[in-house]
Amino acid sequence: MTNSSVIIRPRLIYGIRTDVIGNIHFNLSKEVIYPVEGVLAFHDYVANKQRFLRFPEDTRPEIIAISSHRKLLAVLERHNKNGRYISVYELSTLKKRRHLDLPENYRNTEVQQMIFTQDSRSIVLITRPPEEHLIMLILDKTSTIIEGRATVLGSHGGAQCIAGNPSDCSFVAVGGDRTLLLMSKSERGFSISNNLKVTYRVTSMAFLSMDLLMIGTDKDQLILVENGEQKLAQKASEAETVDLLIDQEVFDRDREAQDHRLLFATQTVVLPNQQVLCMTAFPKGFAYVIFNRAFVFERVSKFKFERKTVLTVPINLYAEPMYQIRNLAIDHKQETVIVTTAHAQIYVGILIVPETLKTKQLKFEPLGVMIHTGEVIDISVCAWKPIIMTASRDQTIRIWNYETAKVELVRKFQVDVNIVELNSTGLMAAIGFSDQLRITQIFMDDLNIVKTYNFPHCNDVRYSNLGHLMAAAYDNNITITSVYNLEVVINLKGHNGTVLSVAWTKTDKYLISGGAEGAIYQWDIETGSRLQEIVQKGTEYVTVCCSYNEPLTIYAGTNFGTVREFQDSELVREITIPSRTKGLVSDICLARSDLIMFVADHEGNLFNMQLPFLEAGGGTFTNFRFFDGAVNKLRFSYDGTLLLAISKSGTVAIWAMDNIEGKVAPMDQDLMKSQEVLIPRSQLNDKNDQISNLELRLKQQAEEFQYQLSQNEIFDGQQLKEVHRSYCAALEELKELNNEIEARHTEEMNSITFQINNIKEEHRLQLDTLATQYSERMLIEYQKFTNLRENMLELRESYEQKLKNSTGTLQDTVEALENNYKQQLDERKDLIRELMKEMQDRKAEFIEYCREVELENDRNMVSTQTEYENKLTTERNETQMWRGKAGVLQKKFEAQSKEIDELVEEVETLKEEHLKSQKNIQKQMRNVEDLQKDISDRDYAINAKEKRIQDLLHKNQELDKYKQVLGHKIAELKAQIEPREFQINDKRKHIIEMENELEGLNQNNIQLELQLKEMRDKYLSNVTELRTERYRAKAARECLTAICTDIYYVAGEVNNSEALKKAVKDLFQKHASDDELKRFVSLDAEVRDEFMRQRKQIENVLARYKTVAEDKSVQKKYDKLFHENVVLMDEIEKLRESNQLLRSRVKDDLRKEKKI
Repeated sequence: MTNSSVIIRPRLIYGIRTDVIGNIHFNLSKEVIYPVEGVLAFHDYVANKQRFLRFPEDTRPEIIAISSHRKLLAVLERHNKNGRYISVYELSTLKKRRHLDLPENYRNTEVQQMIFTQDSRSIVLITRPPEEHLIMLILDKTSTIIEGRATVLGSHGGAQCIAGNPSDCSFVAVGGDRTLLLMSKSERGFSISNNLKVTYRVTSMAFLSMDLLMIGTDKDQLILVENGEQKLAQKASEAETVDLLIDQEVFDRDREAQDHRLLFATQTVVLPNQQVLCMTAFPKGFAYVIFNRAFVFERVSKFKFERKTVLTVPINLYAEPMYQIRNLAIDHKQETVIVTTAHAQIYVGILIVPETLKTKQLKFEPLGVMIHTGEVIDISVCAWKPIIMTASRDQTIRIWNYETAKVELVRKFQVDVNIVELNSTGLMAAIGFSDQLRITQIFMDDLNIVKTYNFPHCNDVRYSNLGHLMAAAYDNNITITSVYNLEVVINLKGHNGTVLSVAWTKTDKYLISGGAEGAIYQWDIETGSRLQEIVQKGTEYVTVCCSYNEPLTIYAGTNFGTVREFQDSELVREITIPSRTKGLVSDICLARSDLIMFVADHEGNLFNMQLPFLEAGGGTFTNFRFFDGAVNKLRFSYDGTLLLAISKSGTVAIWAMDNIEGKVAPMDQDLMKSQEVLIPRSQLNDKNDQISNLELRLKQQAEEFQYQLSQNEIFDGQQLKEVHRSYCAALEELKELNNEIEARHTEEMNSITFQINNIKEEHRLQLDTLATQYSERMLIEYQKFTNLRENMLELRESYEQKLKNSTGTLQDTVEALENNYKQQLDERKDLIRELMKEMQDRKAEFIEYCREVELENDRNMVSTQTEYENKLTTERNETQMWRGKAGVLQKKFEAQSKEIDELVEEVETLKEEHLKSQKNIQKQMRNVEDLQKDISDRDYAINAKEKRIQDLLHKNQELDKYKQVLGHKIAELKAQIEPREFQINDKRKHIIEMENELEGLNQNNIQLELQLKEMRDKYLSNVTELRTERYRAKAARECLTAICTDIYYVAGEVNNSEALKKAVKDLFQKHASDDELKRFVSLDAEVRDEFMRQRKQIENVLARYKTVAEDKSVQKKYDKLFHENVVLMDEIEKLRESNQLLRSRVKDDLRKEKKI
């Protein structure tokens, strides 16, 4: 693209494709996503900004689906050659993320529905009959495809819709005609988990949870399926709640009772289409559609849904079936719902009605402006205002303001509109129908037809650049009319075929026309002659335009895809449009600067042809691919900065042009700022009447308000007295109640202090007794412990003494035996050994005995120790128990002390409240004093008013007396008036008759004035003719005198025949070729014809007036006019006589010349 090429960018695109399933969605930015022409639009209606995602060339979208997290968008696209495939786009960047090819045997199969799974990792779609297959495309690295049958083999039903489980992404529900299957994904494909036997046709469904499936049928039925079993069925259009805890029998019984109660109270509305469509689940509930209504249910508990909103699309312009809702979308915040209908329009509404509105019935509002629903066939741009007018096959005309982006006027007709054209002022427009062309005035909210021309099937209508002329091309004729008097100026005839296009030159002096027979003519508007003729048979010039500047250049688009340039009736160059098929050029648009040209063709291509052309011929094109169908018309805005286009798909596109510096023609800056509008006088009168009525009503309301204010003052005074009385009584009651509360409070405080003292004394006594008991118990236990210890010491001492005594006796016996048996030792060694053995044995026995004694002593000591230790532990436990009780009592004491402190604080707070109440009482007393002062003042005012009322009553009595007197007088006057009223009625009837006669006479006077004006004009023309005749007569006399003088000189040559002959020849050559003489001769016939025409006109006027009834009153009024006519007739007779005298003189002069 070169630097000099013009760049266009979309500014406002109005349109939507209704042939796409799922043609409306929300993204996370709350932009509305919808397809229009060959792009996908992202429209932010708050900021009124649009972004576009262009579809690939030669493809058209069929189904659009959005993921649950609203980050991915899947589009099922159909290529003309490669069949169907799925494109997955990332919404944050608008870039293509994946390209998914369908299996080869399904690429040419139509798809009914396409959805994302809940995890947004797979796409599930279902094909149309007879195949009816279920296909899952997984968005993994290998693009795994899982497919299976969507119906049971041998069944007579058919699949129509699918729904994905929110918890288990491998679980899918399939519904259709007598079909409801729950299917799960497996390695081999899809397996049927549950086949429900149904007799209805499922039209839409959605999972509310893992085990709850909501189904809509074609018979207005709403069916709840739980865990594969039908739980509840009810009428969808009348359902108020969906309760999971109620079974079908209870619901039917309650429903019958409710229907019986409401049998005569309500009327059921029968919708044209009973199908439940667009079943959509969202976290707060679910929604569905029946014809033009959307029903929204909200989850109020875990097992109950309640209907919160019923939104209706209003039916106004088009036929009723056009308002069928086809698609529904809910934003991620669950606040807004948008729908699209069978006609191209988006509607928006509140999803859940707030409790403050106290209503459930709402209406959808159009989102944005009301756009065309059919093919837009013509467009026209205004020069003085930023408005355009469009006409469509939907039989509507719309006026758009491209600065405010609003539709200012919509007008619906009963017949098809073929063409529209705006006047440069924006106050008038021409509208073409199949049989006529109407000129309308553009009011604020309506179109007023002012003129109708019998121009059938107008192919082109153009107002001139200055706005004073209009050219209309129909059949092979071109008619030029005046905008001011709406009369036909001239008819241009010369085309042998249908005239397809016309164009005005800059000065509006010439008109360019192109026809189907291959002819292009340049017409002179003043004379109707053709200045240029270009004829090339076999070519249809679909559109023509011409340059604004000199030299005049004509550009014409043909029916086989070429643009031709002509200058001075010669073909300068022929340029072929780079279309794939050489079809017709639908329109050519040339800017006023002659430096920007756009060309559109039947394929939807929009080309910018670079101007000026190169000398070598040919042109440079830049293709802006946007439209999916044919572009019907192209127009530039008057300032040359915008390009406007309309298409066969019903789209109105407004483009902003960049890189146009130095390529825009200068213009007056005030041209586009015109704000004038036309308002009918009747509407102004109605508005003035409304203002006067409102002013009168305002005065009446002011008087009523003053009266009500006075009444309210009286009523308020009475109320104030009652309030004061009740307030005083309430104060007395409060005083008594306060005294009682104070007395009761002092008694309670005294009782509380007495109880506290008693509790303290009892607690002190309990503590003293516990302390004495504990000390005595401890002394006794200590005495027992000391006694036990002394006993144990005594036992130990006695045991040690016995042990010492036993050892002393053993030593004495040993020494005696040694002394006695010392001599006999050797002899008695055996005896000693035995004795030693015995001693050892006895020693062992003694040791054993000692050990047993020690064990027994230890056992006794341990038993006594354990016994006393047990006693000690019991005593300790008892002391701990008493200590615990003492602690509990201590805690009770502390709690009581805290309660006492709290009671003291409450007493303090009560004292503070008492002080506050005392202050409030004093304040209220002051208020009472102020109110008493006000009451006294009001009493004084009331007394004054009562005195005034007494005076008024006295005056009223006097007035009553006067009234009685006047009543008698009125009765007398009525008796006198009654006969006069009959006379007045007669006079009124006579006046009405006279007024009717006056209106008739006024009309007659108007006609006579018009005729008089015509007669005066004729008189003036006769005066001018008389002047010319006098001038001609004077010239004739001069010529005659010259001829006489020449004849006199010729008579001098009578004697010389040769000289006489030569003089006569010179005389003849001198005067016979005089143009003035010839003109006098030819003028005789013209004067005669004019005289006959005027005579016939006067005779017709006299004959018309003779037929009028000979009413004397009318005859008097006509006498004056008749007298003037007689005067005119006399003047005409005088003029006729003078003309006859002139003719006779001319004839005599000619006769004399012949004689000579």
